[in-house]
Amino acid sequence: MLQARALSGLLAVSSLVLAALAGCGSEGDGTSPRGEGGEGGATSGTGSAGEGGNDTPSGGVGGSDTTTSGGAGASGPVSDDEPAEMNGMLAAHNAARAGVSPPASTPIPALAWSGEVAAVATAHAERCVWGHSSSPYGENIYATSGTATPTQVANSWISEKNNYDYGNNTCSGVCGHYTQVVWADSRRLGCGVATCTTGSPLGGGSWQYWVCNYDPPGNFNGQRPY
Repeated sequence: MLQARALSGLLAVSSLVLAALAGCGSEGDGTSPRGEGGEGGATSGTGSAGEGGNDTPSGGVGGSDTTTSGGAGASGPVSDDEPAEMNGMLAAHNAARAGVSPPASTPIPALAWSGEVAAVATAHAERCVWGHSSSPYGENIYATSGTATPTQVANSWISEKNNYDYGNNTCSGVCGHYTQVVWADSRRLGCGVATCTTGSPLGGGSWQYWVCNYDPPGNFNGQRPY
């Protein structure tokens, strides 16, 4: 039987974030999505730990700013070919961006697949060390003791839409993975996956580690995703 457990909200933060809160809160006040995007969101009984979320600069804290990484121009970036093992990941992200509620006043640009960004995500996944990287990108991470499809991984993050109150820019539970998925200024997506035999956050044994990076990063303090 697959086992899952929620990890501490302080476990997977990177050096880019000063204060790690569980998916929401502005410097501890619980009022807005934060850059670390919500550790601790494992779904009990599914064998997956979707916690960890995106970990991006929080209001410019930690020596990184909103201009990191090569963003898209007005016409958007050119998309590389999505590898077969990631089939469905880009489509799920772009469906979520097109289907935000309330609707965006200006359509959110579709993400383009980036081999460059994916290489960074893959390298981090292959380290088999649960937690966020120190890359300049936004980052969502996901672990399962079974196997998952790209669509299932993306939808685990997108399902947090129900936890996000756009009007008040607040979370009820974890929503930072979702807000990174639909962050309008993010234009490039790249993901990687590795099968690991050590370092499991799920209690031991073989596990599958998914990492998606977003360029430019999102989830800045006090800002809505669109």
